[in-house]
Amino acid sequence: MDGVKTILRNAAIPDLPQEVRTDFVVASATTVQKQGRWLFVGLLLTCPFAALATPEAAGWFVRWGLPTLMALYCLMGLKDLFKENHFPQKPWRAERFMVQSWASSLIGAVISTTWAVACWSAADPGVRLHFPVILVMGALATAYCMASIRAAAVTHLVIDIGVIAALMLLTGSTLDIATAVSLCVAGVFQWRMINAHHNQVIELLMLERKSQQLALTDPLTGLLNRRALLDFAEDLGEQSGQSRLLLIDIDCFKVINDTHGHDVGDTVLQEVARLIQAHAGDGVSAARLGGEEFALLGTSEALPPGKAMQLLAEIREAEMPHGGNCTISIGVAEGALHDDSTWRELYHRADKALYAAKSQGRDRTVHERELETLTVPPAECAVSPDDVPERKVA
Repeated sequence: MDGVKTILRNAAIPDLPQEVRTDFVVASATTVQKQGRWLFVGLLLTCPFAALATPEAAGWFVRWGLPTLMALYCLMGLKDLFKENHFPQKPWRAERFMVQSWASSLIGAVISTTWAVACWSAADPGVRLHFPVILVMGALATAYCMASIRAAAVTHLVIDIGVIAALMLLTGSTLDIATAVSLCVAGVFQWRMINAHHNQVIELLMLERKSQQLALTDPLTGLLNRRALLDFAEDLGEQSGQSRLLLIDIDCFKVINDTHGHDVGDTVLQEVARLIQAHAGDGVSAARLGGEEFALLGTSEALPPGKAMQLLAEIREAEMPHGGNCTISIGVAEGALHDDSTWRELYHRADKALYAAKSQGRDRTVHERELETLTVPPAECAVSPDDVPERKVA
């Protein structure tokens, strides 16, 4: 049974770029749910007219039974489609909804096709072409509504159009055959439009994701920017427990820029960012706040106190692109993130601890609890004349 569910899920949700898969599933399920409501209302309104238009020769079941089944199917579908599914918060529910929608739509396709074939077979030759046309109009509308689930859309086109068209080609008159060919062309055209729609949705989602990344990441290092870190802090605030913030600043970075140039300085920033990013992960995010200042923010469990000393040692011992080494200073603070004010307070305390680390001689970490005992004034970063390359005067 699980194997069948997997096959259906893979058919309903084709291979997609992993970064937009969840967005696609949520958007598709939401679209199908909204459009499905209107589709069911339209089908429900046609049920009494279908009963009245059915030839008496088709029998009572075709005339009254099938329209009644369709009406009940539409009512049950409307009941399900008006449920609050919360797809953005529960993507797994969106996947399940897409598979269930596909399976449910097959019921409507079978009922409609059975009615149209029976009516076409029982009607007088002069009027029987009306029934394939009625069926195809509904099929095209349904395929459009199900376009976000391509497997469901093509299934509808095959059942609703393929069956009646094959019957008309094999047993109909010249006019029936010409109509059947036209129906097949319409079905193929609809399929091409569905594919184009699918590709456009993927492209738009990829562009949206790229725009989000550009808006929330630092272009030089690829880390989160200050705005994205604030968003992450809000997410942490929704969890219970303490959070820990490490504010990190490269010591005497101006010396590197003045000595080796800004291009080399940028590569140093990238290497430091890479080492910091290695400590991000589940429950921890790394960000560049601007200039040579970085941050690690996470839960107290995911970001233990010893992480600061570990990072100090890693960067101190790493060979940097300018051919030497560099050090960092770290300010540490912790607290609960309930709202924006608690985040500003946490950041302020970590910033004071960072300033104290710089004052104590750099290449060290200071926790906010140590602030009361530290009174050493800040040391300056001076550029030695020997460190500055000779500048040529044009």
